[in-house]
Amino acid sequence: MNFLKKLLKKRIKEVTRMNQETVGNPIIVDAVNDISQTDNKSNSKEAIKELIMLYYAERFKVDENKYPNYFRDEYEIGFPGEILKTLENKKYIRQATAIESLKFLKLPELKNIAKSYNIKVSGKKDEICERITENLNNNEIDRYITDRYWKLTEEGKKKLDEKPYISFYLEKHEYSLANIGINIFSLSKEMENAVTGNIRDILWGKFNQLSLKFYNNGMVKGEFKDYCELHRIMALFLKEEKRYKEALFQYSKYIYYRANFEASLSALNHYNNMASIGFKTDDCADVLYNRAVIYPFMADELISISNECDLDSVHLREFLLDAFSKEHDTGVFTATELTELTMSGLNGNNEAQREICVNVMNSAIKELKKIIKKK
Repeated sequence: MNFLKKLLKKRIKEVTRMNQETVGNPIIVDAVNDISQTDNKSNSKEAIKELIMLYYAERFKVDENKYPNYFRDEYEIGFPGEILKTLENKKYIRQATAIESLKFLKLPELKNIAKSYNIKVSGKKDEICERITENLNNNEIDRYITDRYWKLTEEGKKKLDEKPYISFYLEKHEYSLANIGINIFSLSKEMENAVTGNIRDILWGKFNQLSLKFYNNGMVKGEFKDYCELHRIMALFLKEEKRYKEALFQYSKYIYYRANFEASLSALNHYNNMASIGFKTDDCADVLYNRAVIYPFMADELISISNECDLDSVHLREFLLDAFSKEHDTGVFTATELTELTMSGLNGNNEAQREICVNVMNSAIKELKKIIKKK
């Protein structure tokens, strides 16, 4: 518990002042501002909004009047339809032809068209679409099309390809860069200022910079949520690159820091705050358990990476124990205890996880009492 002892001593003596003296006045910067302030030029931001709508354009009808709230909440786009019309005027998108619109029809609708022209109706949706387009012209199909969708032109595709990081950000990932303060506007500015255009290299470098910032912030504030989430994102980022062993090691760091930094400090701070008015050890154990428990989504992510490494449960246990043992910053969990907690979580044994947290908390409180007594 050397790491926590140091941190708790500082927090007992007015956390902000003492930590700033110890850390050396680290620069505390919001992650979005740290990665860079967005461009003050409104046209630059508007250009990014156009690229966002260009990416999503083909999902919407030409006469669409209701758009998802995330456009406004995440991208500051209050009037998506107006931007789509602008993109049409710039010839980046056009209305889809009747043939191109077939894919948006439901299977029963496609079968009805096929039956009307004695076309074979068996098979998958794509197969029926192909048979219809082979036997009917655009005008014949047009009679059955009630809704037209947007379609990217070659110029539109070219425009989107010029900024590949836009598509990268908007694509579906197992993680969200927004969770660590990186939004599409700050990422765009970062890419524009970068020497190299490789989005993954630039992001990895930014992850390492944020790691130091979040660690320093955690030392001052006693909160390591961002620091922990960053390591989870780094692990899943490595998984995308099929660097599975590195991803597994990074995910083990996420589990370690989450349990021994974020969860441990929350539980011990709870004890420190409640000690004077009376409390039950189980209350602190609840705090520890709720912050350190291996949730189902974590189990799914860890097992998925482990499977890619061809590790069975025995070898995964060995890997985790070795990885946890290599960490220098120590918290309330020993490497063995944290390994058992993790494996219990992977097996869905919440009772075992709670029992481990209770035992760990009892030992931690004894240590904390010694610290307070010396003061």
